[in-house]
Amino acid sequence: MYDDYQARPRALWIATLVFCAVMIADSWFRWATFQYGTFDVAFYTQSLWLALHGQAHVSLLDVPLMGNHAEPICYLLLPFFWIWKSPMLFVVAQAVMLATMPFTAWRIARRMEFSTRGAMWMSLTTLLAPATGFVALHEFHPEALAAPFVLLVIEARLARRPGLFWIWFILALACKENVALMLGWLCVVHWVLERERGREWQMVFNILPGVIALGWVALYAFWLAPKWNGGRVDYGELYSHVGGIGGIFSQPGRAFGAAWHGLTGGNLVWGLLAPFALLPLLRLRWLIVAAPLFAQHLLSSRSSEWSLQFHYAAPLLPLVWIGAAEACARLFWRDVMAGWIVFACVACQPWFGPVRAVTGTIAGAGDALWARKWKAEMLATIPPNASVTAGLPYLSHLAKRTQLHSLHLILKGLKTLSRAEYVQPPATDAVVVDSGDLATFNRTAGYYHPERPLDGRVVPASDLLLHQYMRQSSWSVLSRNELSIFRRGEPTPAEQPGGDGKKLDDFHTLIAVQAGPPPWGDSMLFAMTWDLKPGRPLLPWVSLFLQGPDGKLYTVGKGPVAPGLESGRFTETWLVRPPNGLPPGKYRGQLMVYDSYEFDLPQPRFARRRFDVGEFDLK
Repeated sequence: MYDDYQARPRALWIATLVFCAVMIADSWFRWATFQYGTFDVAFYTQSLWLALHGQAHVSLLDVPLMGNHAEPICYLLLPFFWIWKSPMLFVVAQAVMLATMPFTAWRIARRMEFSTRGAMWMSLTTLLAPATGFVALHEFHPEALAAPFVLLVIEARLARRPGLFWIWFILALACKENVALMLGWLCVVHWVLERERGREWQMVFNILPGVIALGWVALYAFWLAPKWNGGRVDYGELYSHVGGIGGIFSQPGRAFGAAWHGLTGGNLVWGLLAPFALLPLLRLRWLIVAAPLFAQHLLSSRSSEWSLQFHYAAPLLPLVWIGAAEACARLFWRDVMAGWIVFACVACQPWFGPVRAVTGTIAGAGDALWARKWKAEMLATIPPNASVTAGLPYLSHLAKRTQLHSLHLILKGLKTLSRAEYVQPPATDAVVVDSGDLATFNRTAGYYHPERPLDGRVVPASDLLLHQYMRQSSWSVLSRNELSIFRRGEPTPAEQPGGDGKKLDDFHTLIAVQAGPPPWGDSMLFAMTWDLKPGRPLLPWVSLFLQGPDGKLYTVGKGPVAPGLESGRFTETWLVRPPNGLPPGKYRGQLMVYDSYEFDLPQPRFARRRFDVGEFDLK
């Protein structure tokens, strides 16, 4: 018989420490080197920072914390955030909580009469499953905390411990509204399957918790969310392709087609089932419990929800694991099968797991550290109390302030997950524009786009939306490579060369390009003087091409020309740090001015022009 005080195998402690070390180190490094690609960590950081200052409304999404999702679990981190006001608090807490799952799984497996070795194998799969690694790595989401809490709920049911059951149930309920829906459905399913159990069991473990969970979902959906969200984040838009939530039931054929597309187009389902040798299919009870969450994700138009590479698998993971454990426990060779599940989890890592993501972080560490040094120096010029608009990788570094806005909303021109127009906020004290930031300048996600029609109106091109936002004020600019930091204030005076220059179109004339001391420290300095006419229909972009002795081309991007400047003669200064690892030698420089949308449009509106800027001896 299982003994609660039985010592846990040393392998569990070792696996837990290794898991925490790898997940925290990788996440911390990617955060420190500005490689985060969403606003989530920044949103929770700003939420708790404002809560410590007695404020609830979060400027980043223009909603309070509970207006985005029903995630009151975040407030339990507030005392820890008061001690350590770092975005990494969330990442560390997430990794540590996920690392508790093997110990819960060990206790469950021993109750199912696995041997010590078999229970150890079975419990290790909670960390070796590809989904767990991605949940831990994908920045921070309170939904990730549902994985250990739901597993604890299942264990408390098996152990018949109502006190612990209610503690874990409430904590899991507080992780997100869809987790609450799943828990309510779990109670309904078990109310039906456990008809032979007594009234007391049904009330404690099924009826009362089911009523509370479903009541919380209804309260949030019909009152709290409309009150706190007010349409600023429109999750219903994710299902507009199937006619909305109602269309799922009124047009089942259309919904089935969307679900099939999500099933075959993503790896969420197969990435959960394959590592457990498809054994959960033998315990349909748990797949039925998971059905609402699978439906939510597979019916969504957002392809990330069909993918294992994000956090959406978190509340599904304990359900798939318990299904596999129960199926395995019914076999005579259960301990041997547990070992094969470990093998399946390891074998699936190259296909579904985060191994490639972690190795990619290691492989790109040199370039990332090189970029971090000068990017961090530039961010340090922004005062801690200044209001800021910034791209996605920079938001969490700037989140401890009252006013913070995301550049991707400016570029998109629409509210989050919505077709409604995004009303631009007043110009902030500083704007951080990194044209090499592929998360913010993301064509696939639709953040960065040319002019496009939508619902009978025209959404302006992203560059013009940025131009509209920036022309609310005058700016002084610090530009290094692709990163520019705009500070409110008059531009730094610069020498204005004479001459007619080279006319690029009816609105842009490049008067002169002057190269500074070649090199200047570890950088090259360029001064580009433009003559701009009013009513610019586009913002041309600039890149520098360096051709080395071996004939190879090395590119350094700058981004759009003078956003916010309406007309007149203007000099932009641009500091170029040659790419990391550039071999020493003589390089020929060419400046290219081009339309950044030329690959998205049938006919480019702006012809590419190249300008020779001389030879540079890089040592």
